[in-house]
Amino acid sequence: MIGRGMARSAGTVVNAIATGKGAAFGIDLRTEAEVELNDTGEIDVLIEGAEGESTRLVELCVLSVLERYGEQGRGARVVTRSQIPISKGLKSSSAAANAVIKATLRALDEDLQLLEAIQMGCHCAIQAGV
Repeated sequence: MIGRGMARSAGTVVNAIATGKGAAFGIDLRTEAEVELNDTGEIDVLIEGAEGESTRLVELCVLSVLERYGEQGRGARVVTRSQIPISKGLKSSSAAANAVIKATLRALDEDLQLLEAIQMGCHCAIQAGV
């Protein structure tokens, strides 16, 4: 069971934290994820080109999808690759979360409403502290 997902970058013009309303623009930089499910119970993550970065967000995204569909105890091998510079304000974490969630859903042959998938990624990002 292998799934692939992709998400694009963005930049913020007006932060929505203060008022609940903000503005952003899309950027044509991509993050791609490949998730291969297995029965090891372990989440093995490779972030190509950024091997020293924390994998916690990716792990939480995979685990959240697996839990949502009653697949606790499953494992996965996850590989991400990205054109988006990390920690530069271009939503690299959001793109990674979205791509990994999409890839995990496809590996399970499942689907979520777009807003629900985005909310799942936001929840994982908060848990991961990014």
